[in-house]
Amino acid sequence: MANIDRCGAGPRAVADIVRAQCITRDSFRQLDVMEQITDPGGKSYFVMPRTVGADVARQAVLLTYILNAGTGYGRSGTRTDFPETPYTGAEVLRIRARQRANRWSYAAVPAIRNTGGAVATTPNGLLMVLGGNRVHGSFSHRGGTMWGDLFLVNTRGIAEPARGLREIIESGRLGHGGPDLDSLLHHEEIHAQQWAALGPMRMPGRYLAEEARSRVLGGTNRFEEEAGLRDGGYR
Repeated sequence: MANIDRCGAGPRAVADIVRAQCITRDSFRQLDVMEQITDPGGKSYFVMPRTVGADVARQAVLLTYILNAGTGYGRSGTRTDFPETPYTGAEVLRIRARQRANRWSYAAVPAIRNTGGAVATTPNGLLMVLGGNRVHGSFSHRGGTMWGDLFLVNTRGIAEPARGLREIIESGRLGHGGPDLDSLLHHEEIHAQQWAALGPMRMPGRYLAEEARSRVLGGTNRFEEEAGLRDGGYR
């Protein structure tokens, strides 16, 4: 209820989500066993335990979005690329559909946790990942990289992933002087939509081809432009 009041979520939207998703008091019990970290705006993130499986991780991600009653995007006074996205039943269904398309990416969660990585659900219906083995780390470039529904934060200079994850969430920024986390996660969620549309076989090649085109011929990577250049820290 506190999140609903804080975000000003409409009672009809809340009722629609509760009814459509069959939400009860027991629905959020799986989050009770996870460490909760709160960002400066009061939104909740939940750290995945080492024993978590892919299906539980996917369910926890959706529950975190529902529990927060909104993402905070566009509310902090920060300039953003897009208007605020309303908290609605349709948005929950969209996130669920994207999760189904990117369900292959959740299979990596147990391995990341078992190799020292830290994984947390986010208010945007994504997972944020720090650490893991060298293979996981090799996928992350610049500040971080989306891989399906996983936002792999570049861990260069971060010796303790769990501590680094907490510092990012509690500061509301991706490192000192980094982009606003609400805006960045909105940017990365659009990348997750791109992964869902193209799939794991086509997305990497299409993105790299677009990156090469923009570097050789000049201009902007259209995948990044679609996700919001200011939100992604490119402006």
